[in-house]
Amino acid sequence: MTISANDVIKAQAHIGTLKSEAHPKTNKYRTEVTNGVVVIAPELLASQLENAQKKIQEAKKLGKEILMISEKKMYADELSELGDKLGISYLNYKFPSGFLTNFETFKKRIESMNTMARFVDTENYQALTKKEQLVYKRKLERVLKIYKGVKNLTKKPDLVIVIDGQMMDNLINEIVKQPDMDNIIIAGTNFSRRWDDNNIIVTNIGSHKSLDFVLKSILS
Repeated sequence: MTISANDVIKAQAHIGTLKSEAHPKTNKYRTEVTNGVVVIAPELLASQLENAQKKIQEAKKLGKEILMISEKKMYADELSELGDKLGISYLNYKFPSGFLTNFETFKKRIESMNTMARFVDTENYQALTKKEQLVYKRKLERVLKIYKGVKNLTKKPDLVIVIDGQMMDNLINEIVKQPDMDNIIIAGTNFSRRWDDNNIIVTNIGSHKSLDFVLKSILS
């Protein structure tokens, strides 16, 4: 799928943060400042999106594990729908600290959640009292709220897609400690780290319309 500068502009994905909030490390991605708002070069952004698209397609062809991570409430439901539709794992509610650096521990939690979910469909669950069933379901719902998007994740992800790099600073710290783990960082012009140009998308992460365009473009 070819992505043009016009596509970027139409989705308002080229609109950055206020100049006062923008970080100097993202200056190379901007084209101008209009009314105090940073404008991201649409041609450059289109190129970043196509690069990410190719990276994801290649990972899929090789059967690699892909994980999308976001704590942005405005896009939680949509990320869940995208992940379920495309068969891509996701964390759309809360990023559990240590998930990447201590995955084997979280793998056990995921396996426990899946065991709990299967138990609900058994005769043994039906044999519980109404109160016991309610307590069990509430416990399962709390776990599913965080881990339902990674129920099929059996090993540490090979490629991590981070939505809003500045917001997910603790996650970025974990990625830095995983040199063999590929990544795509979707960030605004307030992103304060130097990052490989092949692994970053600098865009409008404050707009639902823009974020939807970016994710659907790179996952298509």
